[in-house]
Amino acid sequence: MYSKYSEELHVVIVYIIEPHPSGSISPYSDKEWPLSYSKDQEGNSIFQPQTYDERLVLAQKTIKEQGIECPVLVDEMDNPIWCTYGQGPNMAYLIRSDGEIIVKQIWNDPPKMEEFILAYIIRN
Repeated sequence: MYSKYSEELHVVIVYIIEPHPSGSISPYSDKEWPLSYSKDQEGNSIFQPQTYDERLVLAQKTIKEQGIECPVLVDEMDNPIWCTYGQGPNMAYLIRSDGEIIVKQIWNDPPKMEEFILAYIIRN
């Protein structure tokens, strides 16, 4: 959607706390919750970063592995974005330039979000 709508919208990804880190409790569970996301493309375990520099390294690795082209912001270690906008691992928002949230998806659904984007563009 970034390349498709970059003339009409600003698309940003926010890299947040690791949802399924190896060797530590998931922020969404009271236990370790390993999934395929707990390892990188080479099969190395992904651990919960303990410093901002470690989080930056993981974000950069993810950007490269996933071929992400849009701007990526990295949440701070006390997770203010995650705490403010919703403590979900894959949320998506359509936010007007004045800060009003038009759409909040608890789990990113790109086809549905595209419907909202098109409706927003048509109305404006």
